Amino acid sequence: MPLTTGPIENTGNLPANATSVRIKVLNLTGGLLTGVVRVFRLNGSRQLLSITPFAANANASTFVTPSVSAAQYEVEIVPNQTGGLYSVYGRTASGVIINAQRFVNSELTPIL
Repeated sequence: MPLTTGPIENTGNLPANATSVRIKVLNLTGGLLTGVVRVFRLNGSRQLLSITPFAANANASTFVTPSVSAAQYEVEIVPNQTGGLYSVYGRTASGVIINAQRFVNSELTPIL
């Protein structure tokens, strides 16, 4: 089932605004977990910025780090099956995680 962060405000963050977003994928299944991460710009009309595929081996984890170039954005995680746990973090240009843009698995909203 696809998951979303909902809208993320990307202005006035400390130490700086996000230029990328890191998505951690933890595969708790016995097989390969694949899918895509979609990042949307929300300034005005919703516009697709990127689609990034991921693949996590059985009982393993991986991450993807797409770019973000928007004052407001949304991240959608679209796995091929259930059994994954996810976290999302905004990151500055120097790779510093922005705590205000942190989402753990329980904070992501299923998309029906």
